[in-house]
Amino acid sequence: MADYPIANGEQLRAYLRALRKTRGMTQQDLADRLGVTRPRVWKIEQAPGDVTLTNLLSVLTALGVQLTVHDPQDSPRHTAIPIPQGSWE
Repeated sequence: MADYPIANGEQLRAYLRALRKTRGMTQQDLADRLGVTRPRVWKIEQAPGDVTLTNLLSVLTALGVQLTVHDPQDSPRHTAIPIPQGSWE
């Protein structure tokens, strides 16, 4: 299984949509698995940063993947992703 480093919301947005499509799932299929409406799945795909971590983890699980936090210092083959500066509020 390949790793896909995500450094920002735009990358996460594209990844979620592409992952759903490679799984052969429509937004309605994913909505049915999650127990939500299709417009809710659309909203999650459009703005994944606006959902709770718990909800994001549910989406990833429904898509058959998991979230992994990787410390780039543990492996020199990975490039460090800079942590965005600014307010966390």
